[in-house]
Amino acid sequence: MKNGVLEQLAQFACEWIPEKAAFAVAADGHYIHLDQRGLDIPLVTGHPVTPGDIAHRVLETGRRAEERLSFPEQDSSYYGIGYPVEIDSLPGAVIVLLPEERKMEKSAPIRYLTGRTDEDWVPVSVSRITHIESADKKTWFYADGEEFASTRTLKQLEAELPGSFLRVHRSYLINTDFISRIRKDDFTSGLLITTSDGSEIPVSQTHAPTLRKVLGF
Repeated sequence: MKNGVLEQLAQFACEWIPEKAAFAVAADGHYIHLDQRGLDIPLVTGHPVTPGDIAHRVLETGRRAEERLSFPEQDSSYYGIGYPVEIDSLPGAVIVLLPEERKMEKSAPIRYLTGRTDEDWVPVSVSRITHIESADKKTWFYADGEEFASTRTLKQLEAELPGSFLRVHRSYLINTDFISRIRKDDFTSGLLITTSDGSEIPVSQTHAPTLRKVLGF
């Protein structure tokens, strides 16, 4: 694994992971990076990923996962949240580890998202939303051919929306229920999604493996 990739991941993780939380990076069946950040995590670089644990689930499915994480050699346990990444063209996982007492209750996915159009606030069922976009430091979501402004960020919505929503680009979340076609973009050689309303959404190289794994192609 290239050190530069790990350094970028570590820098990124330090910016958004809470102070009293460790994080690990896994790829190719083992842990390739660990930052304990004051916690006593019984892992070392090179430690194999255990089948069935959160890192294994993320690597196998390419999707975000969260669960209690325990280690046989230690009495204490942790709450883990795993995110899929790509490292040197291989599926990888970033795992955030919180002390078990810091685990927060998992809330149910939101059912409605309220957006603004002109001077009105409109509650929209998330089942009608085709995709969500971050542009010009604002968040926009689209439903039934209409555009709505939201006060939430993509990062917040990614955690709050049901599993049918998938991050496909740093600027886009898409509702997989409304994907009508996926093709290769002739200009970028990447993937391009066409939604049922005719919108075209680019898929970044970072998120393409997850999209392929979730949709099975």
